[in-house]
Amino acid sequence: MRFVGVGAIATAGIFGIVKSMRIVASSFGVALRAFRVGEKSSGDRTDRDMPVITILIGVALSALAVGLIFGSLSPRPMVVLMGVVLALVFSFFFTSVAANAIATTARNPVSGMTMLTIIISSIVLLRFGLSGTTGMFFVMALAGMVCTALSTSGQAITDFKTGYWLGSTPAAQQKVKFLGVIAASVAVGLTIVILARAFQFGEAAPGDLRTVLPSPQASIMKALVEGFMSRQPVAYILFGAGAAIAVVMEMLGVPALIFALGMYLPLELNTPALVGGFLAHYVGKRSEKLGGQRGAGVRERGVIIASGLMAGGALGGVFGAACRLLPGYKEEWIRTPFYGNELVSQSVSALLFVCLCAYLWFGSVRHKKESEA
Repeated sequence: MRFVGVGAIATAGIFGIVKSMRIVASSFGVALRAFRVGEKSSGDRTDRDMPVITILIGVALSALAVGLIFGSLSPRPMVVLMGVVLALVFSFFFTSVAANAIATTARNPVSGMTMLTIIISSIVLLRFGLSGTTGMFFVMALAGMVCTALSTSGQAITDFKTGYWLGSTPAAQQKVKFLGVIAASVAVGLTIVILARAFQFGEAAPGDLRTVLPSPQASIMKALVEGFMSRQPVAYILFGAGAAIAVVMEMLGVPALIFALGMYLPLELNTPALVGGFLAHYVGKRSEKLGGQRGAGVRERGVIIASGLMAGGALGGVFGAACRLLPGYKEEWIRTPFYGNELVSQSVSALLFVCLCAYLWFGSVRHKKESEA
């Protein structure tokens, strides 16, 4: 089922690229005009970007760094060159899809685009004789770079939206973004190290007593890379079935990417996401019914509360992983007195989840007199 989901995700990603071609073409036009006439004709301060020549130099230096990394994994020049080309092409086209998606729907299809990168890169690099463990590391390094570009693109476009509303200068934001990327890289690297030491990913290894994290996206990516690079028979019929489902979803006007994600995510992850979808739907309906500034306030409060819950959940997971690294740490330190009683524990958890949903709803739709005034 997960391979069917991957086929649907990959096809949905291709649809996203096709839909974003007009944006990509217009971006090329803006860049070429800026390159020909220079920065002075860019107009207002709020339309001023970094010089195109600076961006091109940055791309060239980044490509050189990528080549050096790939060169440490494979000594063959053609393989390294093809890896650099794939990284640049995927990063360029996929980041436009991610930026457009998060700007319009607040969803960044990182996992789907990364899986599509893995599939295409594996097929191409196999033609150049790259396989085995070296091929797995090579493809995952390439996919990691594209995934990072997608994540940075989505976060950057959100900042630029906010900056546009506040009247900031895009060039100033772009310069500061470099510092933000460095800080985020350090934080994410440390987080991955903490999680890797505290948990197992995907499935339990013999003799390892650490807790297993399901990691559905990482597990399916691992299965894809191992299947391709070990030259095992690949279930192309399952990919094709998923692609057909994505086409049908697009014809019906249903978001194919969201449908495909539900095909391979575990039920325990899908259920709260489904509840959140219902809440978002009804909050949106309430917002449309109220209309005007008051309706917009309902929608914005809902997004802010949900964003805080997402951030809190992520930080809580990192905190829990860090606790496991403490010498002498035991689960009993943070367990509730009724943890061992299945009926009481599950009932309390369900009740608190309902309370959390109620808080999100009432926190979103509550009416403030000062906003009406």
